[in-house]
Parts: sequence; C-alpha cells; structure tokens
Amino acid sequence: MSSPAESRIQSQKLRYCRYADTQQFPLLTSVMLPTCTFTFIDYFTSSPIVEPSPSGPMTLGFDSLASWTAYFSEKFKALQTMHLISGTGEFTKISEDEYEVIFAVIYHAAPKEGETGWQGAGGGHYHERWVRGKNGKGEEDWLMKSLRFERLYWKYVE
Repeated sequence: MSSPAESRIQSQKLRYCRYADTQQFPLLTSVMLPTCTFTFIDYFTSSPIVEPSPSGPMTLGFDSLASWTAYFSEKFKALQTMHLISGTGEFTKISEDEYEVIFAVIYHAAPKEGETGWQGAGGGHYHERWVRGKNGKGEEDWLMKSLRFERLYWKYVE
C-alpha cells in the first residue's frame, strides 16, 4: 500500500505525461519546480527529439523548466505523442520532504497531420527526485526537482 505522498507523486507524474502529450506546457508549473533539471540519455541514432550521434549515446540537458519547455514546445509542434507509465513506480524515501522515484515508460510518437507517415515507439526509465514545494499557484504540493530519462528502446517505421 502506498503512502499519501507516493499516491500524490504518482498522480503528478501522470499529469506531467498528459500535459506533455497535449502540449499544455504552461500547466507544468503545477507539477515541476521552475528550477527542475532534465537529462535525456538516448542510446539510439534515430530520434524525433535529439540529433543523431555516431559517437554513442546522445545526452540532452536542460537547467530549468523554462529551457525544457522552450525546446520541447518547438519539437512537439508537429508531433503527437502518448506516454504510458507502467505500474506505480519504485519509491525511495530520502526524507519527509523528498523521494527518489523510478518510473518505467512506453511512448508512441508520430506526425500530427495525416494518417500515414512514420511512427515510432520507445521506452525506458525516468529517474526522478520529488520534493515538497509551492506550485505555480503558490500551493503546497509534491513537485519534480529533477528528471533523468534513459531511453532503452526505440523502433521507427515509415
């Protein structure tokens, strides 16, 4: 049985996915700290999100919610995505006000326009830190402090 904090963090994670998939980026202030940091590690050379790298894993990083939003609002403009969180996550309590959580995710991506074209499916793990803090409305809540996504799976078809 999960604690109230774990249940709330799980709900917040689902909101993060929905806001990203529906491109409601301004609502992310209810889920993440403005100072949230992001690291994406991509082990594949084809991706609609990062540029290919023949030299190995590609790392993409952002030092704030604003910089993440600026990048992904542009990248997602022509895409439709769907993120599916698998299970309830693996929770490690760091303190009364902080948790480390690992979520497994599967996602789909394709162009927004038309019923034909490329389609991709991928998956991996989100490694996150969640802390108690004030959301964009000034209300106390559980907010994401950092996110590291390691993509372990990617299939792309035309």
